[in-house]
Amino acid sequence: MALHAVKAGNNRASYNSKEGMDIRPEEDSWSNALKNIAVDIGYGFVKLLIGQQSVRFPSVVGMARELNYLSHLSKYNQPLDNLQMNIDGRNYFVGNLAVRQSDLASRSLEQNRVIDPNAKVLLLTAIGLLTQWEDQQFNLVTGLPTSYYANYGRAWAQELVGQYNVGIQQNNQTKQKKISLKEVQIIPQPFGTLYDQMLNTIGDIINQELGKMLVGIVDIGFKTTDFAAAHSLEFIDHLSSSTSTGIANVHRLMANYLQNNFKLEKQDYELDEIVEEAVARVAGESQDLCDIRNGFFEQTAHKIINELSTRWDYRQFDIILLTGGGGEGLSQYIIPHFPNMVLVDDAQYANVRGFQKLANNLFEGR
Repeated sequence: MALHAVKAGNNRASYNSKEGMDIRPEEDSWSNALKNIAVDIGYGFVKLLIGQQSVRFPSVVGMARELNYLSHLSKYNQPLDNLQMNIDGRNYFVGNLAVRQSDLASRSLEQNRVIDPNAKVLLLTAIGLLTQWEDQQFNLVTGLPTSYYANYGRAWAQELVGQYNVGIQQNNQTKQKKISLKEVQIIPQPFGTLYDQMLNTIGDIINQELGKMLVGIVDIGFKTTDFAAAHSLEFIDHLSSSTSTGIANVHRLMANYLQNNFKLEKQDYELDEIVEEAVARVAGESQDLCDIRNGFFEQTAHKIINELSTRWDYRQFDIILLTGGGGEGLSQYIIPHFPNMVLVDDAQYANVRGFQKLANNLFEGR
């Protein structure tokens, strides 16, 4: 299974397997190709780039309802905290607003995103945030977990191409946007990290050396951990797979702990901040959960270590890149077991940065 070839540029950067990429791009913004965009739809969060800023919102969708009052002093008066969308004639709360206000919110994403209405709502919400005009065309690069890519990638791309009328409610007014997806490329999700390490912001290759290596990528997300292998940029199918282990395991353990010790019931999407901050409020008091959370991290990391060791002999790889939001949280437990593994910089957003760089490469002049 071959991936897209990328155009080489003249810029170079040194690479050190212990220190990571030393990238010195001359570009200082992403604005060279405004119609080329990237969205990373994870089971935990949707990630995208707005200008040079990496942003995210929870992958949670709920049906909208009329809100009787929104305080003018609320800390949630930021656009990302108040995503109210109209898609295909239906009104949705998305992200933090769905977590706060929806009677029935859902984080589930199907393996086959063609049949999952949540997936398109999340994607169009992200693109709506990137839309500057009332009528705008885009070329899109996004990804699917490794094991889902072969079965569903082509159908998902075909499903997404087309025009959409999207309403975005801001300041009690709905702004209508016509969004056209002209070209869509779906790639195995972890390859976003590989392209992030290889390309500069306009999509030129700046690390020829990495492109010649046998590279392993371990992408730890919310619901899955993806193992992907590439040799000279070719996707190595028999070395690539996905498991159902991820940060959701930590959420389940934390939910059980809160129930057993404090009689608190929390949905998984209500646990994001508790797990990240390692603090829970109980009857007005803050409970320090740092040691508990770290213990759950360590348990989950050991499960991933066993899964990786079952699938790969790490010594065959020139380098293994650890990525994803879960990669950041679990790195201290995993990396000591694999001497050729490195955590990529700002790992939570590495895939979407790579998607954007690839989009700028593939769609140059289109």
